[in-house]
Amino acid sequence: MKKYEKYKNWLLTFVFIVAILAVYKTFDNFSRVKEFLKTVSSSLMPFIVGFSIAYILNIPCRAIDNACKKSKLRVINKGSKVISITSVYLLLILIVYVCIRAVAPAVYKNIAELYYNIPGYIKELVNAIQNFQIEHNMTLFNFDIEGIMATVESLLGKFNLAELSKYAQGVVDVTANVIKIFVGIIVSVYMLIEKDTIKASTKRVMRVFLKEEKSQKVISSVNAVNNIFAKYLYSLILVAFIMMVMTTSALSLLKVKYAVFLGIMMGLFNLIPYFGAIIGVIITIVTTLLTGGTMQAFWVAVVLLIIQQIDGNFIGPKVMGDVLDTSPLLIIFAVTLGGGLFGILGMIISVPFFIALKMALNQYVAAKEKRLENKSKEEKNSEE
Repeated sequence: MKKYEKYKNWLLTFVFIVAILAVYKTFDNFSRVKEFLKTVSSSLMPFIVGFSIAYILNIPCRAIDNACKKSKLRVINKGSKVISITSVYLLLILIVYVCIRAVAPAVYKNIAELYYNIPGYIKELVNAIQNFQIEHNMTLFNFDIEGIMATVESLLGKFNLAELSKYAQGVVDVTANVIKIFVGIIVSVYMLIEKDTIKASTKRVMRVFLKEEKSQKVISSVNAVNNIFAKYLYSLILVAFIMMVMTTSALSLLKVKYAVFLGIMMGLFNLIPYFGAIIGVIITIVTTLLTGGTMQAFWVAVVLLIIQQIDGNFIGPKVMGDVLDTSPLLIIFAVTLGGGLFGILGMIISVPFFIALKMALNQYVAAKEKRLENKSKEEKNSEE
């Protein structure tokens, strides 16, 4: 072995040069690499869709499975897996059906009406401000109504609502996408059926390549990260749904125009920590100001402030628990970075990712400190 020791540095240098060349060629042919990755991701899309569905449905499926196993009836106990998987998919189908039949038409009606009335609302607002300035003999703002309306028409023209059904049809009716979604659903069913086998196989492979101690640490870390992600996502969805119902109900009681659309929008914006609620409140107040006047916008602002306080002090902490018990600065940093890199999805996923990263770093630092402390004690004992 010693005779090969002198070649060690040369080997390391060679590996380093090869790595540099590989990175250089990757960036030099970045468009090809990007195209290759796009092709691979497109091919694996059914499995990505299947994994996503299975991951989301796993928690309710596991809860129903555990409840069935506790049943005294042998039929339910023995068929717990079949019952749990069937139940969650029937529930999913019911939710999708209700959304398509009841929620979607109301939302589309609100969006269409708002879209066609925006120019009129803005013109009324500008005229009201101008009349206020004339009555009080002041000039705070100078408006070019024709220029403002041209800008509004230009912005609205970039999104043709009449083509919305065609956009949706293009997404849903393309055969390739339908097949991918259908295959993804089938894959998700098999993943839920065989999840225990998949987990056991993964652990078995890890034990082949890693020592038992390392393998246990990796499994423990993966389980901890998975718990954070699952708890965070489900808590976030539950809080968003509660806020959606509360806001829609409150806006409907205040007889706000487009209450259904604004309430659902508020719930969706609540999926984005910190920034989402602020953006949703501003849009709702401005929309109410344009459609219902100053007093209605004032009462909407008061009600939304109360709802946000209820969410921040009661609903959020109760549902989230200690999942978001971390620095607000870290969450804002995660949302900003995730949004900049991966858009809205990045803003949602980045928070549990950074929380898991922080947890792993804390564990590593704690373990390192403990080793240093033990080493210091050993050195002190040896000196004595």
